[in-house]
Amino acid sequence: MAAIGMPPHILALFQARPPLEPFPAFKKKHTRGYVGLADYVNKFESGPPPPTVPYETPKQRLLRQKRERLLSHLSKQKELIKQYNPKEDKKLTGDPFRTLFVAGISYDTTEKKLKREFDQYGSIKRVRLIYDRNGKPRGYGFIEFENDRDMKEAYKNADGKKIDGRRVLVDVERARTVPGWLPRRLGGGRGKPRGTNTKPKKPPMTAGHLQLSLLPPLPTPPDPATLMEKKRRDEERRRERERERERGRSRSRERRDRKRSPGRDRSRSRERRR
Repeated sequence: MAAIGMPPHILALFQARPPLEPFPAFKKKHTRGYVGLADYVNKFESGPPPPTVPYETPKQRLLRQKRERLLSHLSKQKELIKQYNPKEDKKLTGDPFRTLFVAGISYDTTEKKLKREFDQYGSIKRVRLIYDRNGKPRGYGFIEFENDRDMKEAYKNADGKKIDGRRVLVDVERARTVPGWLPRRLGGGRGKPRGTNTKPKKPPMTAGHLQLSLLPPLPTPPDPATLMEKKRRDEERRRERERERERGRSRSRERRDRKRSPGRDRSRSRERRR
């Protein structure tokens, strides 16, 4: 009934297909049985098995990589320490006992500006700012005075001086005056290492600490005087509630009496009128 009214080109799409051609049945195939491996034993290696590689967790891998980087850095640092010889550096100032070390210098400060700030303490022979390989300032430099008296004067009074919005740190040159002195990049220097936090770190929170933090805080022991005052106020509130209930009962009794004897009230009102 669904094909009634369909055009011939649409009706041809719904015609049944011819039946499938007959296909022969599958023949049962016998699978190959089990065979021995004696002929292949001599092809295996006769040595001991390779050692097993223990599993490494992500945390252990990070610790291992960190330790390897640290050891590599220390080995390179030892090589640089062997090559470090500041007395043969031609770029340094002339007299180390007249040279002042200045750190914390702003990157915008020039050698001329630094010389103008320090020439009030005495005549300056040379000013040298340190730059990296890319030509960017490192934030420290050296000032060589004409005599050691002016250098000592600057050492005493220039520490904490503000230059271009930054307070500088002043110290004597220690590379050529202190035996065994090493700069910060070689593990020496003064103060704490770079990246050291001045505030003590909090210990990590364990599961027990977390459970204790989720518990409500313990109540503080109350004051006896406060307890007595609270008890007195509670007693006054209880008495006030009792009085309110008693007034409510008396008013309800009066209303009931009025409803039960309306004639008595009328007679009383008549007597009052007389």
